[in-house]
Amino acid sequence: MSNKHNKFMMPLLATVIMVSTAVNVAQASDSKEKDAKELQLFSQAKISLSEAIKAAEQKVGGKAMEAEIDDEASSVQFEIEVVKEGKVHNVLVDGNTGKVLKVSLSDESNEDAENEKQ
Repeated sequence: MSNKHNKFMMPLLATVIMVSTAVNVAQASDSKEKDAKELQLFSQAKISLSEAIKAAEQKVGGKAMEAEIDDEASSVQFEIEVVKEGKVHNVLVDGNTGKVLKVSLSDESNEDAENEKQ
């Protein structure tokens, strides 16, 4: 019986290893593509990341916690998380003009507010 078991398990194990390897290669490729897109967008920006952070902090009146280029936008935009009074605000800043485009509470802050109400 163990011989039959081995005949079944070895090909199965080999298949699992091959699929895992293929997934890892695909994820590495996606990561490289994302990095390349972010570098391209970053090089197109007319303002620096620190200028975008300053604009976001001034608009919200808090301190930046995280900042990155928004690689999902159609134009160059920075996405900055600013903390004020224990709440996280997501701020979008135009990468060409430095103008704040949008301010919204992060989902985490909304969840915290909902939990406090209950």
